Amino acid sequence: MTDAEKLRDLARLIRRLEPNLAGASLTILAYDQRDDIAKALVEGLGADVPVQTSSGEYANHLAVFRVGGSKYTIAQDWREVYIAEINYCPCRIPPQSHGLLVYHIDYPGVIYDVSRILADNRINISKLNVSREQKGKNALLVSITDEAITPDVIAAIEKLPQITRVFSLQ
Repeated sequence: MTDAEKLRDLARLIRRLEPNLAGASLTILAYDQRDDIAKALVEGLGADVPVQTSSGEYANHLAVFRVGGSKYTIAQDWREVYIAEINYCPCRIPPQSHGLLVYHIDYPGVIYDVSRILADNRINISKLNVSREQKGKNALLVSITDEAITPDVIAAIEKLPQITRVFSLQ
């Protein structure tokens, strides 16, 4: 898979997360290959999104996509391209990842509750990030897994207290 294919794949994931692209914008942060990066991301989004470039120099960040109240940062290191941040939550979501995004109101035990359901379904967690706006407010749990997430697992997690949205990465 080429970097352009990987960027298109990440943009397709974002499009699944954000089906309404009204008011969306894409800012290319990379200095090199700006046109190629923009082209791949716009193709993956499947929509004509305004593209701007930044005059700054960024270590490994390639682009920032904003839509509604959401912000997605796309980065690249020596290994791969990936989603590096969703809103306020740092993460590492490479293309073709299995896993979950669990939007919730922060509460003690959310990691245990989600992990227990995954373990009960024999799904192994390879990476886990949890971040919140502030204590007791909006939070996001990002879990990258070795196995695919089934609809039954999503339904079980959606039944947990204070869960507002669950999204499978595949």
